[in-house]
Amino acid sequence: MKTIIFALLLILSFSCDAVNTEQKNLELLLPKSFEQIYLAKFGLDFPKTLDILNRCIQYNDKQCLKAYNEVTEGKKTLQSISSSHALETTLNIIEKSCLSKDENLANFTCYGGIISLYFYNSPEQDAKILQRIKIYPKKIKNMIFDNEFHWFYNRPNKDAWISAVSTMDVDWKNDTYKQYSLNLFRKSIEEAKGETWVSK
Repeated sequence: MKTIIFALLLILSFSCDAVNTEQKNLELLLPKSFEQIYLAKFGLDFPKTLDILNRCIQYNDKQCLKAYNEVTEGKKTLQSISSSHALETTLNIIEKSCLSKDENLANFTCYGGIISLYFYNSPEQDAKILQRIKIYPKKIKNMIFDNEFHWFYNRPNKDAWISAVSTMDVDWKNDTYKQYSLNLFRKSIEEAKGETWVSK
């Protein structure tokens, strides 16, 4: 009996160590990937269309290609670790970094994390994102809805988002901008396929 109990405790110990290791890996990998994917929307040198990317390749534009490769690497990492656990960690990092006084965290990590929500669009993940955003501080809601993020387009439950966002406490620039933002949730992701980081 003592042997069985010891074996069970040993298994539990290994399981806890594995979970802790996975969590630590996520906390290291995700912020780095967020900083890379940030460039897809805010990087001045990132080629946002296939035509621009082709010109970068043709003229060997090093800054442009560097930005493109950074985003591609970040995207691959995010896709490879996409899971419910990674989403939960992402949502936690967004809250912490977007409220941070550290300029790097408040910009690259925060906005990169928000952009990365694009990779979570199963109904279960979508519901979790909406539930979490509802309880984020107003400052973060303003940061989210003051930008046209591609993940708005590919939500599986568009009606739930439109209903929630229409009554959410957000400092809209004006009612026209609010309606414009709500309409983004009605769009299809096909309308964003022209952007290189989405399509490739």
